[in-house]
Amino acid sequence: MSLTRREQRTRQLFQEQFELLCEYKQVNGHCLVPQKYDENPKLGRWVALMRKYHKDPEKKQNIVWKQLFAQLDTLGFEWELKKSMHRYEDGWQEQFEELC
Repeated sequence: MSLTRREQRTRQLFQEQFELLCEYKQVNGHCLVPQKYDENPKLGRWVALMRKYHKDPEKKQNIVWKQLFAQLDTLGFEWELKKSMHRYEDGWQEQFEELC
């Protein structure tokens, strides 16, 4: 498959942020980067943008974006933020109750 310049640039920019996300996950144990992440504001915005793009029907049909989304899936990227946050909140609550 031959990529256009735009697709090549998209992949390059994606890969740069993906590597930063991998580092974030290694430190934090998840990919739930806050949108306003003080340590790396660009990463927080990028993660939010990936969630937005994942909802876009045109991007979901694009072969390049399908591959990029699949790459995020390998990290356990959570596309639905509300569901993800409830899972972590439930775990926090359980641990808190064990302490009491």
